[in-house]
This record gives sequence, C-alpha cells and structure tokens, in this order.
Amino acid sequence: MSGARGSSLAQDFPAAKDPVASPAPVVTVLRGHFAAHWAALDATAKSNLLGIPGGLPLVGPSPDGNPVKRAVTFLHRSPEATAVVLSANALVNHRNVGASEFEKVDASGLWALTLLMPADWECGYRITTHQGAGPAPWQASTDRRTIRTAADAGGPDPLNPLLGAGMNGGALSVLRLPGAPAAPWLAPAVTNRSAGSPAMVGSQRADAAGTRSSAGLEGLTLRDSLSGRLRTVWVYSPPVGTRDGDTPLLLLHDGQVWAKYLNLKDTLDAAIRSSIVPALHVAMIDSLDSETRSDELSGPNGTVDFVANDLLPVLRERLPVRGDAAGTIVSGASYGGLASLWQVARYPQLVGVALAQSPSLWRYDLSQPLEKVLDRVVLRLQAGIYESDIHQTSQELFNQLAPLGADISLSAVTGGHDWTWWNPWLIHGLRELLQS
Repeated sequence: MSGARGSSLAQDFPAAKDPVASPAPVVTVLRGHFAAHWAALDATAKSNLLGIPGGLPLVGPSPDGNPVKRAVTFLHRSPEATAVVLSANALVNHRNVGASEFEKVDASGLWALTLLMPADWECGYRITTHQGAGPAPWQASTDRRTIRTAADAGGPDPLNPLLGAGMNGGALSVLRLPGAPAAPWLAPAVTNRSAGSPAMVGSQRADAAGTRSSAGLEGLTLRDSLSGRLRTVWVYSPPVGTRDGDTPLLLLHDGQVWAKYLNLKDTLDAAIRSSIVPALHVAMIDSLDSETRSDELSGPNGTVDFVANDLLPVLRERLPVRGDAAGTIVSGASYGGLASLWQVARYPQLVGVALAQSPSLWRYDLSQPLEKVLDRVVLRLQAGIYESDIHQTSQELFNQLAPLGADISLSAVTGGHDWTWWNPWLIHGLRELLQS
C-alpha cells in the first residue's frame, strides 16, 4: 500500500533529539593585511580600487603562498561608525566575535576585514555597523543567538552587486571564490525588500499568487488529508521542445523560497537549455510558516505523508512524469533535507532518490530506517564544512551505510548552513543524478 496508514515502514521511529549549539569554525584573520596595501597606494589607485564594478570583496593569494587558500578582504565605508561586523554564514563566533569585526583603515571611514579562506568558499553575508559611544549590540551580550542576530541586523554589502536571498527573501550579499564550481546558469535572486534579516526562522506564510519570480509556474492548492490544512505547491514544467517522453519528477521542500525568491524557474530553464540537466518537472512544496515547518518538515510524519498520500498521486495523474520510484527524486535543505531522507525511508516504493542538502540529522538517527531500504533507494548527501554538527552527522550516516552496499555519496561543500550554496548545488546534484 502506498499511504502512511498502510505502510509497515511507518513504525518504530527513532526518538527525536533536541538541538545542541555547535562550535563556530576557527577562521584565520589577517589583521593589518589590507591596511599595509592601502597605505602604499596613491589617491588615484585608491579610487580605482573602490570603483571596480563587481571587484569587491577583494580576493588575493594567500600571504604564505598556500595554493588552496585565498586572502579575502571585505571593505566598508562608514565615517560615522564606531564598530563594523561581518555576518558571514556560520562564521560568527559568539565566544570570539572580534574575529568577525572590521578594523578602521584611515580617517575617511574605510573599514576592512581580511580572512584566509579556502579557494572554493561560497557564502552569503551581511555587514552591520554601530554608531555612537558604548559597545555595539553584538559586543554587549554573551548569548549566542543574541550576538548572531545583532551581527546580522545590517544589510547587504553596498560594494558588492551580487545579491542572494534567504528563507524569508531578505537580501544578502553573495561571494563565490574562483575555486567553487561554476554556475553560469544560476538566475538572479528576487529579494523581498520588506523582509529583515534572512534567518532560517524568518519563513513567512506563502501566497499562491506569488511574485514575479513565480511567473510561469502553475500554482496548486491541495488539502492535506491528515492535518486538514491547505497547502500550496508550485509546479515547474520544462521549456517547450526540450522534453522527449515522460520526465523525472523532483519533489522540492521549502517551495516558497525556490519559487518566489531564488527564481528556480529561470535557473532550470537555463540549465535544461544548456544540457546541464535533462528536462524534468518540479513540484515546489510550501512549508507554510515557521511553526508548521518545524513540526511537520522535521519528522517522519506530516509533510512526508502529505507528499505520499495527497501530492504524488495528483502530480502523476496530471503531469507527463515517470511513475516509478527511480524516476522520482525528493530534495530539500536543513529540515527539508531530513524530510527527504524520511521520504525514501518510509515510501521507497514511491520515491527512490533523495538529494539531501544539510540534512538536520542531529534530530534523528536515520541509519536504521534507511538500512531497511538500502537495496531500493539512492542517497546523495551535501553538507557544508562550516556547519560542523550537520557535516559530522552526515559523515557518520555515510560511514554507517556505505559499507553495507548503499548507493550513497557525500559532497563536502566549503560553506555554512546557507541558501547561497544550496541554490547552485541543487543543480550540481541533479546533474550528477540525471546525467549518469
């Protein structure tokens, strides 16, 4: 039977665990690195350096010649500021917030921070300033959440034109170092100007009407037969003339982010036309609000059952998609990554491939549920090296299942818990799965 009410795999779930704050990664700060360079420039060279379109942050070689490292310099001009901090995803250390603070370079109000980072680093970041006497808000607290929230309260880098969007569409600046995988097909994000800090907890209830970034997507409203609530799903169909027969189907969690802010439609159109991925259909599943997301996307029930019982039958009836489990992929990030693994563990007869980005495996140990279906599913894990708990638990799951013959891989991405890399790496992951 396909539904949760008849699935023998729906029994004996492992116990859920509470989150434990993970330590921030240790990053090398190159104090004085930029100041020495700046002091040696004449006025024209200084003006040219700050005026290069798309030239900031500055990326240079490691001072010690290490070929896999880069000196990355963030600049900010604020004559009135008394403190400036960089909120780069996962790097703000509440025990050493000074490692993320800029140093004042000269009397004009130019501030700089140089970090020594891997050459393939991908991150979203914001810059926050403090004016006036007294400590900045991020300096005045010892609480981890308070410090990180204060550091993220500013806005995108005005010297960097490349923007991304977070969970609520809030704008952030994007940095991809030259060693990161190329993503020329990636569409520009559409930010929500009324949103504040683009924190994961900032999810807003989605609107089926969407914004201009959801143009060209079909909006479906379906009732969840277990909870009784209505859920929105945005359906992507490939460009005309690119499909040859039934296509694979991708089920994608946190659909409102992909449809409204990350502009996944344009990314997919470009990737398909460039033969990066073959034609496919995508169902982007709304995660509703923060409370519902935490309750229903993080465990074995809820959204997992909605997908199997209510959504998948409708999609297979209406769309020219493959009806087999091997042609049906589920993906998501964070809780969405966890839900993707639960989906194939509970319903391997319906969904046979999971592409789990930064899965929140701290919450559940899924090794035993997945062991029961190893001969029926394909597992692809992606985790950022700067989200230590998630990277560690993903590595542990890989180490447990790979020796048992699982079709499983783990990609370690040089990033944090960050939509900035989840966005292109969704396509990287699909390319590997669908072109093989």
